[in-house]
Amino acid sequence: MAKVKKTAAEAYRTVDDFEKEELIKSYLPLVKKVVHRLSGRLPKDVDIKEMLNSGIIGLVDALDKYDPKHETNFATYAQFRIRGAILDSFRSQDWLPRSLRFKSHKIESAYQRVEQQLGRSATDEEVAAELGVEVGEFQKLLGEVGSVVMLSFEELGFGHGEERFQADEWIASKTADPLKNILSTEKVSLIARSLDRLPEKERLVISLYFYEELNLKEIGEILGVTESRASQIRSRALIRLKNYLRNAI
Repeated sequence: MAKVKKTAAEAYRTVDDFEKEELIKSYLPLVKKVVHRLSGRLPKDVDIKEMLNSGIIGLVDALDKYDPKHETNFATYAQFRIRGAILDSFRSQDWLPRSLRFKSHKIESAYQRVEQQLGRSATDEEVAAELGVEVGEFQKLLGEVGSVVMLSFEELGFGHGEERFQADEWIASKTADPLKNILSTEKVSLIARSLDRLPEKERLVISLYFYEELNLKEIGEILGVTESRASQIRSRALIRLKNYLRNAI
């Protein structure tokens, strides 16, 4: 089985339909793994079956496009494609309520205005005042818009979800095109600089969430806060990152 997996893409492009189906079946646990991880970070009413179907489309795309010359682990590459296909499906259906998108846009704009005026990271109290709401209401809003911020982040061209913090490094290390290498390296550098600008607690949450792959409940336990509070901190960090990156590019 290890030999089949090592040359999965080559096998997929050369075998008959029955063997292709068997190859796809052998990688279904990988699709389910991505769906499980992603579903825990999205609203509870998402359609798991639809996510699986979209994930399989991403898997087939990975089998079609994977280049063994990159000497990259296929499972890593496939997860990137699977997750991207699922998120593309969500975006094409515009499944997020417009009211939620509007709230997210208002919060992002408020952060940008306040932080440009102050020249530093804004506090919850300062952004709440800018929005004309109580701090408690503002923190509740931060928790509500978490899904919007997570899924809108890729609009800046930095990949999808967690993979944006690793995909560019993978591309930069594997591509033979010097120009692409330079551009990808600059993206990684830009992300690193943006992360350095975050307040310490927010930088820790991003590290635990994206690099250590802990869920919000686990992060909350480490920080000594509730899961909902951890969600608010993550939203705040991603909004700041999004604004920093938008300004930079």
